[in-house]
Amino acid sequence: MKRNNLFTAFFVLLTMVLLSSCANKVDINADYKDISIAYGLLDASQTRHYVKFTKAFQTNNNVVVAAKDPSKSQYNPADIEMWLEEYRNGSAIRRINMDTLLITDKDSGIFYYPNQIVYATPEGTVLNQNSEYRFKAKIKSTGKIVEASTNMVHDFSIVRPISLAKYLDFSGNYMHTVEWRSAKNGKLYQLVIRFYYTDISASGIKTSHYVDWVFPQMKSQRTDGGEKMKYDFMGSSFYSILKEKIPPALSGQKRWADSLYYIFEVADEDFSVYMDVSAPASSIVQERPSYSNISNGIGLFASRYQKKRFFEGLMPQSLDTLYHGSKTYSLGFEKRP
Repeated sequence: MKRNNLFTAFFVLLTMVLLSSCANKVDINADYKDISIAYGLLDASQTRHYVKFTKAFQTNNNVVVAAKDPSKSQYNPADIEMWLEEYRNGSAIRRINMDTLLITDKDSGIFYYPNQIVYATPEGTVLNQNSEYRFKAKIKSTGKIVEASTNMVHDFSIVRPISLAKYLDFSGNYMHTVEWRSAKNGKLYQLVIRFYYTDISASGIKTSHYVDWVFPQMKSQRTDGGEKMKYDFMGSSFYSILKEKIPPALSGQKRWADSLYYIFEVADEDFSVYMDVSAPASSIVQERPSYSNISNGIGLFASRYQKKRFFEGLMPQSLDTLYHGSKTYSLGFEKRP
């Protein structure tokens, strides 16, 4: 399971062993208590939805070694029943069962990788933005129910660039504006401009690449939707980003500019609060409050929405700047035949 940047996270409670200065050992571990940890982000723009469901672990040995052992923090899938309940106007209208899915491309880190188990809805599961969804996980051996609920982030309108625009122009040293109306239930926003390009080796092999220009996060004042929001930026900054992220072309290599996307990532207020609480401390007071909206466990169950605007490519004047401009001429872009 690969998901964009906006947005997937999980943590685990670690306890350590304290050794006394003499031959005596002092074990400060309390009796083990089952603590469930759940993380899920529902997205009405997607057709499959995922929840990471694990448990806190306790060890008398090296916690770094223990974290690499999936048996320490994964539940036995046979002991877990998980589902989503859909509610509209307070009435239950649908149950969506979730099953285990093995992902095999988890990045390296403190915990076990690359294989991990997540829980997923069936492929093709479409969620309604007007519904409330309740996540429930039952641990069969104990009868414990872990649950949470979220309202969906809605679709929203992009005002600028206008919907008829097929090409983008970043040439000229003047301000550009991306404008939209906030989404209902949306709070945290981030824009990514994704630029695709193709490298053609001396032997004629074509390889597609892209670079992302990631804008700072922005919050809406309200969550009822329709609020005017925008990013303003200098068009010349586009070429600075390309210079920073694209290596110069190799000898004998050709390079062509391709399409672009404006990608909007929107998350709800629960996700926004969680990110604020989890951010690094900016003062000498390092103790931070924790945030969770999971009942009978810890973690986060929230919603987001991803909206994309496709553009076929750059305007001729922008291509000319890409080919010959002082910032990008060394990258080796050239006109398509």
